[in-house]
Amino acid sequence: DRKNRERERKFNIEGVRLCLEAARNGIKPASFFVTQTAQSKYAEAFEEISRICEPVIITDELGGYISDTKSPQGFFMTAFMPDGNGELFRPGNETLIILDGLQDAGNIGTIIRTCDAMGTGGIVLSPDCADIWSPKVVRGAMGSLFRLPVTVTELPCLIASLQAEGWSVYAALPDKNARSIDETRLSGRCAVVIGNEGSGVSQAVIAACGNSIYIPIENAESLNAAVAAAVFCNEIRKNRKG
Repeated sequence: DRKNRERERKFNIEGVRLCLEAARNGIKPASFFVTQTAQSKYAEAFEEISRICEPVIITDELGGYISDTKSPQGFFMTAFMPDGNGELFRPGNETLIILDGLQDAGNIGTIIRTCDAMGTGGIVLSPDCADIWSPKVVRGAMGSLFRLPVTVTELPCLIASLQAEGWSVYAALPDKNARSIDETRLSGRCAVVIGNEGSGVSQAVIAACGNSIYIPIENAESLNAAVAAAVFCNEIRKNRKG
């Protein structure tokens, strides 16, 4: 659970692709377990990861028992949480998606993967978001968690610091009194805050942002948090290229 992960500073990775992504992106493994069947079925991946961590071969039955998925591939890694380099965003890419109190691990994993795919500079989460190192987030991010700068910090202070450096920070609200995304150019030093799935962006963060933005929609009351993040990521990407 989260408390044990934070105490040990370790997290679990399962699956051939994710174990390879971790190994190739500088994640330091603490242990590497492989089932007898997976050792031969995924021989190249097995050899690559074995160069940096001595494997422990386990039975297929044990692999099925410890697996967190319905169709286990037989690759399991326990890895050390990266310390990070202190950077909020990729060099030369001053754009951020900020998450305020998101609780759905699937949403967070999808948003991290989307930010990576769309070329967003980085992602920031408030401390009350779901744990980014939970198995569901790690799976949902599909390796992007190992590449994209991800920071967990208190948001009002961060937003104030960004604004002092010339950033535009927008709270995403389902409110037609906010500025429409169609009428707002998300360019330059720019960040958008996505709020909790039920209650939205907190009042303290809205006040810190000063600016708000919304996505015009029809019929439905709101968009899923991950879908909204994808819309904003794409708009930021277009304006960066333009």
